[in-house]
Amino acid sequence: MPDIRRFDGILQPASAFFGAVVAGLLLMAPLDLGWSNDAPLELDLLVMNMPRAAAAGGMFAVIAAALAVALGRRTAWIVSFGSATVLAADHLWNMRSALSGTLITVNYIDAIFGGILLGALAVAVFGKPIATGAYLLGAVVSITIGDLTALPAPGAESRTLIEWASSGTPPLWMILATAVLLACGALGERVDPAADPAENADLPIGPILAALLLVGATAFSTDWYVRHADTVPQTVLAVGVTVLAAFGAALLLPGRDGVLVLLAVAVTNSGSSIFTVPRPDWSAPLPIIAVAIGWYAGRRRHLPWAVFAGTGALAVFAAGTSGSAHHAMLIPLIGITGLGFLMGYCFAGHTPRNAPSMVVALAALVVPCLVIAVRGSGFGRVAYSPRWYRDPSSITSAPPGWVALAVTVGCAAGLALLYRWRPADHLPKRPSTQLSASA
Repeated sequence: MPDIRRFDGILQPASAFFGAVVAGLLLMAPLDLGWSNDAPLELDLLVMNMPRAAAAGGMFAVIAAALAVALGRRTAWIVSFGSATVLAADHLWNMRSALSGTLITVNYIDAIFGGILLGALAVAVFGKPIATGAYLLGAVVSITIGDLTALPAPGAESRTLIEWASSGTPPLWMILATAVLLACGALGERVDPAADPAENADLPIGPILAALLLVGATAFSTDWYVRHADTVPQTVLAVGVTVLAAFGAALLLPGRDGVLVLLAVAVTNSGSSIFTVPRPDWSAPLPIIAVAIGWYAGRRRHLPWAVFAGTGALAVFAAGTSGSAHHAMLIPLIGITGLGFLMGYCFAGHTPRNAPSMVVALAALVVPCLVIAVRGSGFGRVAYSPRWYRDPSSITSAPPGWVALAVTVGCAAGLALLYRWRPADHLPKRPSTQLSASA
């Protein structure tokens, strides 16, 4: 067998990037809804179950990461490859000719195994600076693209770039290529008999409990919110549950790993409040470029309070421009650029000390948040529109922006308490194991 280790410097970052892209797209934009016009009942059931599938995927991601830490890096590579193989087999099935009753099942398979891929791959590459950076960049870019996707035009045979993620992503060739790359990564670990410091380690319970609290509270509160009248007291209660769940999850993580969770909750709520459609096709690369710029800025200097300032400004911008959001092209362009920058800056500058903690923060991005429930309360679903994706003709309003601002303020207060209760000079030194963020 050829020595694959010679190509680790290329294969592992490529595996990390494409694996994270595939997992992120499957969790954010799992199915092509454009061809489902002839099955309105099945489509309604599918959209209603998408938030639950995303929550399941986020929870499985954290569980997979925690188990991979206990079982070792080689096991993490094998599980990542196995998940990609299952996804490839699932997508080789022609969903257009599948029975309509299987759409929900296919969606859950994509979300669960996409989550397992996201969690196991985090442990497989964590501590290797280039591969870890490629993993985070791939996850952030794919989640951003999936979240900003426009509703596909009814009956359209082709999709614009803005609608790309709604037309059956990721493409089959990408899933197959990712499975091959992950197989090479698994083989590279197999031919390297060096001891893995994570082998036989204790199962990290804190991240699992943090994910259970954060994902469970988010899924329950959003589902409860859309089933009741969106009155001010109910909105305040839902905001309180969201902030307390984020703060509780942050406390369950070791040291200051919870900082990224609080930032992620604020970013995802503010990002869900902006209006992103309609926008011209040429603007499709803008959020990706913004993520790259934010990533560079976060690596140069990371200030968590700057993230909260940005999410607060984005929320106020969304609330203040709600009346003209669908009539001025500049408003969506500013929104997607600001969101992309904040996503890149947030995850580049605040990498936790442990891989499962990082996955908990990513789970906060993929589970539909409170602001999405506020936007969907008019039609009783946790979605941007009755068909899941962002709709250029949907009714605009200011409350989602103000709710996002309230969540930002609450998360900022949680960060202040976290810093007060866990001073930096009392934190343990960063370990020098292979699963350390600075290894």
